[in-house]
Amino acid sequence: MAGPAYTNLGFPPGSRVQVKPEAGARLAGKTGRVVGGGFYPKSLRLVLDGAKVPITLHVNYVAAIDDDVDPMKSD
Repeated sequence: MAGPAYTNLGFPPGSRVQVKPEAGARLAGKTGRVVGGGFYPKSLRLVLDGAKVPITLHVNYVAAIDDDVDPMKSD
């Protein structure tokens, strides 16, 4: 049941995300990659940058990072 949960949440595996401040001081601002849906509805499994094991967070605590945007490129 946990597998298809990510498709309904808009975060396919491999998506880059950043943890929102609402998640707490320890995790706020950290970035990582989604590895799949969690056991519970509206939960995601993600591996934070520099970590070896995945964690589970509610979808409300993460925000998508757009990999296609180049911060050095000007319009």
